[in-house]
This record gives sequence, C-alpha cells and structure tokens, in this order.
Amino acid sequence: MPAMTHRTLALAIMTSLLAACGGGSDYQSGQAPVNAAEVVTSLAPQPYTAGTIRPNHVTQAQLDQQRLSFYQQWKNKYIAQECGAGRYFVKVNADGKFSGGGTQNGTLTISEAHGYGMLISVLMADEDPGAKTVFDGMVAYFRDHQASSGPGLMAWNQIVGCGNSSDGSSSATDGDLDIAYALLLAHRQWGSTGAINYRQEAQTVLNAIMAREVHPSGKHLLLGDWTGTTGKYGYSTRTSDFTMSHLAAFAASTGDARWSAVRDRSYAIIDTLRTSYSPQTSLVPDFVVNLNIAAKPAASNFLEGTTDGQYSWNASRYPWRVALDYLVYGDQRAFNALTPFNAWARTQTGNNPAKFASGYKLNGTPIKANETNELAFVSALGVAAMIAPENQAWLNAIWTNVQGRTLQQEDYYGNSLKMLTMIGMTGRWAKPQ
Repeated sequence: MPAMTHRTLALAIMTSLLAACGGGSDYQSGQAPVNAAEVVTSLAPQPYTAGTIRPNHVTQAQLDQQRLSFYQQWKNKYIAQECGAGRYFVKVNADGKFSGGGTQNGTLTISEAHGYGMLISVLMADEDPGAKTVFDGMVAYFRDHQASSGPGLMAWNQIVGCGNSSDGSSSATDGDLDIAYALLLAHRQWGSTGAINYRQEAQTVLNAIMAREVHPSGKHLLLGDWTGTTGKYGYSTRTSDFTMSHLAAFAASTGDARWSAVRDRSYAIIDTLRTSYSPQTSLVPDFVVNLNIAAKPAASNFLEGTTDGQYSWNASRYPWRVALDYLVYGDQRAFNALTPFNAWARTQTGNNPAKFASGYKLNGTPIKANETNELAFVSALGVAAMIAPENQAWLNAIWTNVQGRTLQQEDYYGNSLKMLTMIGMTGRWAKPQ
C-alpha cells in the first residue's frame, strides 16, 4: 500500500462516473489514457487545519466524482508521451491554443506546466494506477531538459522538435519549486527504493534552487537562474512563486533553516505590499521590485507587459498558493493575508464569482471592466475561500462556476489551474511529511 491511504467508494458510483466520462474513448495519439477499469475513486485526505471548509452544497462523493471526471479529461488532453522512449510531459499546445507567458512559437511545454503535471500525477495516484508511469516519465523528461546553469533546475521552454527555445535554457523558479514538492510527495507515495530515488532527486532540485534561485542575503525567491543577485532583476520576485506550503515542507524535509527564512521573507514582502499599496484590497502585483530597499510593485513592462505591477495573470495564482499554507500547515500569516482579500473579493463581486475581473489595479479598480470570469482567476479564489466558514456560500458558488467549465472552453493554463484547485477544494491536497 502507498503511504497515502485510500478508501474505495461503491462500485455503482465508479461505474456511473466512468460512463459520465465517456469511457476515456477520446484518446489522442501519443497521450496517456487513464486505465478506467482500475480507477479507485477516492483518496482519504490528510485533514486540513481545523475550522477550514469545503464546498458543502454537494456531497463529498459528488466532489470526488467531479474531480476524477475532470482529471481523466485533463490527462487525456494534455499528458503526452513524446520526445523519447518513456518520456512524458504536459503538452501545452495540445488544445491548439496559444500558451502565452513569453513562450516561443511552436512551444510544446514549459517548466511551469511540468511542475503542474508532476503535482497532479502524484496527488491523483491513488485514483489512477497509471500515474506512477507518467510521473516517472516526467522525471525522465526533466532530466533530459536541465537548465544550462547546471543540474537540478529545468530549462523553462521546449518547442516542436523537443529542443529548448532560443531563450529557453534558463530556469523559471515556480516550475522548479513544484517539481521539488512533487518529488517529495512521490517519496511519500511510492518510497524511494525503486528505479528512481525520489527523495534524492528532490534534494538535488532543492540544492539547486537554494544555490541559484534564492537570493543569498535577501532570502527572496529570484525569478530564475538568469537574474543575478544585483540590479533590477536580482532584487525582484514574482508573487505567484510564493509557494508557502512548499517552503514549509522543504524546511521540514531538509532541516535547513534557510527555507524557513525564505518563507518568512515572502510573508514580509506580502505584508509590505498590503500595508503600503493595497490596504483596502490586499491585492498583490505580478512582480515585486526594489527588494534591497523596500518592496514595491514593478513598473509597467518590467518583464512581461503593461500589467506587471498589477494583479494580473501571474498573481492570479497567489490566493491558491498562499491558502494552501493555512490549509495544510495552519500558518496564521496566510490566514491574515487572505481574510481581507476574501472580504474585498466578495464585496467587489456581490458574491458572484463570475463578476471577478481578469486583473485589477491594486486599489481594486478592474484593469478592463468588461473582462471577467476567467478560470485562472476564479479557480484560485476557491482555495482562498476555504480558510473560514464565513466564506461558505462564496466557496459553493466558486465550485459551481469552476466545475461547470468544460475542457474545450479553456486553454492549458485555465484547465491546469482548475485541476489543481479542484484537488485542493475537495480536500485532496497533501504534504510530504
């Protein structure tokens, strides 16, 4: 038995679920289908922090069914076996939609997606007996595509032909953080005595992150291995990289107090931003600069576009990232950061998540008032809502909104964040220890 325990729902539930999923018949060439006949339909989760909530307008069995149904669709669409024997990766162009984020034309995948795929595969392993094969193939792909700075970090962008893009050999910190956390989860799930020593693999990644993606004195997360430790990029960070629960797990796994220092520094940056730039909303910008003096939002076109200093497509993940630290580790700082954010979001939308805009200035003004209800933004709100019972109706509305989106309506980014947040909202997120 894996270290993560599971319980089996009634065969009738599984049968009806598989029928609703269409039996997995829409497989694409080079992709990895779920073996539906062997699916186990639920994982008994590690308990979340006392007082947190889940959607309660449907039963837990229904939540589990909806999560597994979407997982099967997501896996069948995006998980590809290409670029070498036994290699697997998240194929971001599988839906024919542009992946964005500064990627080169013809992009196959990015390290961000690879981290998401590894997290999803291991967190769903008790419901998919094929997950370990995919996970191990993703480890192999990761090993094939190391950053040019050295082992342990992933080159951030691969294109058609399976090579790196012209500027894709450097790293992006968020992907490496997720890869490391997924490897620690794999050690817990499957042990490290088989073909892959997941624990040692994780340590290699963690050593590389600490050496090349953490500022040595400032202890903030760098944007990647390319920034250096001075100048505007060396003193900057990305709020969607604030994977606080990952950092807690890294500290516990390694006994290295520097990971706790990085977590503390990340919370301190959040506090500065909230106090000085968003006291009414608790919003954070995509990018933060000036970390050698006093943290502040980045200027327009700092790195990716005009909204770099606003709550936009990068920061949209921030509520999910930070909320997990309260759900699984009970860190009060996460609760304190998100309580006013939740209150503002509910007031801003009249408790209708479909009215949440696709980006805000830090004062709460929508960047484009007529652009709302983007899945990447709405899905993250659900995990943040889980921190307190006062958000129950809001959480239920978010679940209905998110669960009701079809795979075909969205792109890789929205669909992958939907999958990750559904795992969180149904109580299935796990920690390695």
